[in-house]
Amino acid sequence: MQIAPEPIQLHQPGPRLLARALNNRQLWKNAIYSVALITYLCSFLFFGLAVADARETGGGTTTIIDLIVALYFLIQVIFLFVLSGVVERRRQSQPIDFPDRRAKS
Repeated sequence: MQIAPEPIQLHQPGPRLLARALNNRQLWKNAIYSVALITYLCSFLFFGLAVADARETGGGTTTIIDLIVALYFLIQVIFLFVLSGVVERRRQSQPIDFPDRRAKS
């Protein structure tokens, strides 16, 4: 009686670590929220710099630039929250229902 040897698997099929990390929506959402928090803090920093410069010099080019940068950071925070909503939205599979046209009414 001969016994056939079992084949040796060199590579186990399955999801890779990087592929799982890229498909993890919660990971992406947390990363977006972290970037949004840092961006929000940067906007406060630049608003503070603009106010301090306006008090010290009465306002000038530096104050305008600081306000523009602060507004840019706030717009970026809004964009990041919209992006997190897109990441959170899941695909909804809804069945397609065709009416039965063969039945006569």
